Amino acid sequence: MHQCYYCEQLFDSKDDLYKHVDVHSDIERNKEIMDRKKQKKKK
Repeated sequence: MHQCYYCEQLFDSKDDLYKHVDVHSDIERNKEIMDRKKQKKKK
């Protein structure tokens, strides 16, 4: 068993886990981009 360290969801294979973690990394990246845009607008 493999566990996602973001949401603690369990997966049977590493491949499934890696595919799932991509979803989290995309979300995190998008948050960073949005935060930077907001910071620029405030200045």
